[in-house]
Amino acid sequence: MEIAGASLETVWVGPGPREAPTLVFLHDGLGCVGTWRDFPAQVVTSTRCGALVYSRRGYGASSAVTLPTPLRYMHHEALDVLPRVLDAFAIERAILVGHSDGASIALIYAGAHPNDARSAGLALEAPHVFCEEISVTGIAAAARAFEAGDLRESRCA
Repeated sequence: MEIAGASLETVWVGPGPREAPTLVFLHDGLGCVGTWRDFPAQVVTSTRCGALVYSRRGYGASSAVTLPTPLRYMHHEALDVLPRVLDAFAIERAILVGHSDGASIALIYAGAHPNDARSAGLALEAPHVFCEEISVTGIAAAARAFEAGDLRESRCA
């Protein structure tokens, strides 16, 4: 899918947006479509919803991004990119399923669009709502693992 001059990796699972609500999966800061594995398909089977799983720019098979990303990149994703993704797939009833950065993006979107009928619900895991020392330490450890180990290849190559 092309959004704002970038190609985004996407996978659709289950019924289309005219047939059922759509679960929109928003990955974490080291994730992509592939890191969700078969979880979206399992949730589709359980809920009978459709699911859109996509990799943000700079992740998975999506277009590259210029680094470093701006501090407000999650706001950009929530306020500029996500609405375009929903439009591109004609999603009328979305349940945003977010993990970590993806959960924060979902919260920003929902907070900015409190009366948007497309936003039917949120399912969030570990959104960034305040900064904890354990998170700062964990991010530093993940960065070291990514640079020195095989995390880069194992996650979204």
